[in-house]
Amino acid sequence: MHKFCSNCLRATRNLKTIKRGILRLADSVTSLYRCLSINETATALRPFYFVVHPDLFGQHPREREINEESLKKLHEYLTSLQKTGKATPTELVFYVRPQKNKDLRSVKLHLNSESLRSTVTSVLSSVHLPLDFVHNIPKKRYRPVEIRWDPSYYHVTGKKNPDKEYYKRRKDWTLLDWLHKHSNKAVAKRLLCQQIQQEIAVLEQLVVSEIGLKDLIWKNDWGFIHCLASLKSFQRLHHEHPGVTRHALKDKTLVFSKQTGVSAGGDIVLSIEAVPTDWLKMLSLVDAYKSMVNRLPYMERKLSELLANIHISHHDRLIMAEEYELLLNQILNVLRCSQVDVDRYLHDGDLSHLQLIVEGGEAPLTLSTSGQFIVPATVPGSMIVKFIAEKKEIAFTLIQDMELLMKMEYVIREQCMHRLQLTSLDRDESVTPKQMITCCERLLDDAVYLSELSGGSVRVSNYYAVMKDGGVSIPWNWKSDIS
Repeated sequence: MHKFCSNCLRATRNLKTIKRGILRLADSVTSLYRCLSINETATALRPFYFVVHPDLFGQHPREREINEESLKKLHEYLTSLQKTGKATPTELVFYVRPQKNKDLRSVKLHLNSESLRSTVTSVLSSVHLPLDFVHNIPKKRYRPVEIRWDPSYYHVTGKKNPDKEYYKRRKDWTLLDWLHKHSNKAVAKRLLCQQIQQEIAVLEQLVVSEIGLKDLIWKNDWGFIHCLASLKSFQRLHHEHPGVTRHALKDKTLVFSKQTGVSAGGDIVLSIEAVPTDWLKMLSLVDAYKSMVNRLPYMERKLSELLANIHISHHDRLIMAEEYELLLNQILNVLRCSQVDVDRYLHDGDLSHLQLIVEGGEAPLTLSTSGQFIVPATVPGSMIVKFIAEKKEIAFTLIQDMELLMKMEYVIREQCMHRLQLTSLDRDESVTPKQMITCCERLLDDAVYLSELSGGSVRVSNYYAVMKDGGVSIPWNWKSDIS
């Protein structure tokens, strides 16, 4: 009996030890402080890359090699911190981009912190770059990692086992519920971005007037801080090479995107992900694209003539002149061999009231919901001609319907913006004008309850989200508490 009690006592002590260990492990899961994400780290260090990138040291091969090696070691250090939270102390040397009439200078970095945030701060501070972006990233705790413990954990700790709720569906939000929960976050982001947006607007006007640009457009999903840094880098490039930038861009539209080149419409496109030396190379080659851009309207006219004067249209997406010339060349060669089919199926018609868009080889031959023929350049000519002949009446009906819907959408969107006091209201490409109209009508019906949208921007899509600039995304078929 005594031996039995002794065993029970030992088991109880072991059980308590296990319990303490489990509780410490559970607490450790939720007590980690939030470090910077990979995207946040890359964005924060982008200004640093602009001043130490090896491509900036073409005339200094030794310094270029040193910077290449140091960037490689810095990347390894940051990767180690991201994956394990630890890294071997490292000493790096970087040469900084020379300013006008100044010699090259070097900086030494001693990396020995196990905090990604403090490491990024040290790197930026070494070359006197602003720390606003890093400081604006909140130091909040991670959300608890969702762990499904063994049932023995809940037996030992006495905690409730949430396993039955594990597969519960996420909350099916109504618009009011979602706004009540997220509107404060949206307002905070909006206020944080307003000053940066104002600075971008002022700098845009300055760049446009200094160079004589026709327009300056952004076609990317980078945040405002990144856009501001790129705009400042471009302004510095202009001040260092005013002759090149004015010659290439005067009376032209400049587009910051994820590509570099000249668009099919003749706009100059610079990648926001590239370094200024790449921009300079592109701007120096702009004249070489003139003849290509001038050929495109001629090629479109030839294509139109081969298909009974059908109107050649374009997608909203940015397409480069080189890519578009190749596509036009392909489809022209295909259709020149199919004029027998054109004469057979389209001989008695004029298709100038219809629209055709030339696409890459992966796209399907289809008729869009807005009435445009989407034609891959590699589809056999006979198939293209037959498809157009079969669908031309439907296409014309769709175009007429779309024109009416677009007018209706414009009117109700303006009403909605005025009634809800929005700064902007637009929609994703995935949302049709008809869906947008339905959404706006319902917003007007419930407008008296939607004061939390006032002063903000709304994007109609298929999901709820607070965007980087503090605007909100709502599904077009949002659920109402009222109607």
